Amino acid sequence: MEYWIWLSNALGPGSPRVNDVVAHYETARHFYEEKKTEFRSVSFLSAAERKRLCEAKLSDALRIREKTLAKGYHILTPERKEYPDRLRNIYAMPAVLYVDGDLGDIDENVAIAVVGTRKCTDYGLYAAADFGKGLAKGGAVVITGLAKGIDGAAHEAALRAGGTCIAVLGCGLDVAYPSEHAAMQKETARKGAVVTEYPLGTRPEGFHFPIRNRIMSALSLGVVVVEGDRRSGALITANCALEQGKDVYAVPGSIYSRASQGPLHLLRTGAIPVTRPREILEEYRYRYGAKIRWEPSEPETAAPVKPTAAKEQPVPQAEEVIIREKRPLPADADETMVKIYGILSEIPIHVDEIAAQTQKNPAEVLTALSELEIMGFVSANAGRRFSIS
Repeated sequence: MEYWIWLSNALGPGSPRVNDVVAHYETARHFYEEKKTEFRSVSFLSAAERKRLCEAKLSDALRIREKTLAKGYHILTPERKEYPDRLRNIYAMPAVLYVDGDLGDIDENVAIAVVGTRKCTDYGLYAAADFGKGLAKGGAVVITGLAKGIDGAAHEAALRAGGTCIAVLGCGLDVAYPSEHAAMQKETARKGAVVTEYPLGTRPEGFHFPIRNRIMSALSLGVVVVEGDRRSGALITANCALEQGKDVYAVPGSIYSRASQGPLHLLRTGAIPVTRPREILEEYRYRYGAKIRWEPSEPETAAPVKPTAAKEQPVPQAEEVIIREKRPLPADADETMVKIYGILSEIPIHVDEIAAQTQKNPAEVLTALSELEIMGFVSANAGRRFSIS
């Protein structure tokens, strides 16, 4: 167990090198033996990764293990049978999962992630609560990031309906973020599980959340996006789901609301439109018949909030939607800049991973990234991670 923690500490959550370690060495302990030769024979590592692996101390991993277990939390690693199979074959599989509660037989359950923006409308809050409640009552496990807005509304409604929930955090288990969801986080651990890749004491950082989104989608059979603009993290989760071969659902909203632009974009690109929870459950009714509590009919419910488009988004002054897409580089951009820009996306990626994928010297990569940032094509995030602007 401590060897996987050491690996995660050295490479950081979200590193695709974990897949390489599993493929070539099976266990982190076997891989640790390469430290004797400073990992010189490991071809899939960059120079910077070798340096971090050599500098990382197993004693630090042992302290994290003991501290975590002493607080009553669980630690899941790929060599343990409790580690979810749904995570084993994804890109950048987690080396470590810190768990408060019990994931149970998540691989055998209908699990649906409900995601959306923090800056949601009353319509979005109602829809999220309706889907959270309906999915939970139908027997599905509801997965969210426990964030404000859509996530929180769906999560709270699922718990109130007596459902099982999983919260995937971008911080340590001992950190309540947001603080107003502290009680909900504790209740989730009692009725399901709270999971994270980050060790105790880790504070929430902006770049943690896009990284954790791949876990939310991987544990799920499908992801439903309620509200979010084109730059919303909810769309990152939806993209992760598509890459993992999962279903993506979108709740239609007002064409005049910026909060609906994300779902509307997904619908234009092939997402499944849904207006009621049973439409999602219908997709898995026969494959997971023993897990779904199917009701023959579902009465129509009236929304407690009447959405008024004129109040939320005045039609004459509808906000211009910011579309975060790649812009073409200038014609005089050199080959290194073009190659680096080609692999970047909205999900922040570590400079070492960029160097590995482009097979460029890290110093050369940083120089090109700095130029791209000055030109406005790239954004630098915490932890030497970069994404498109």
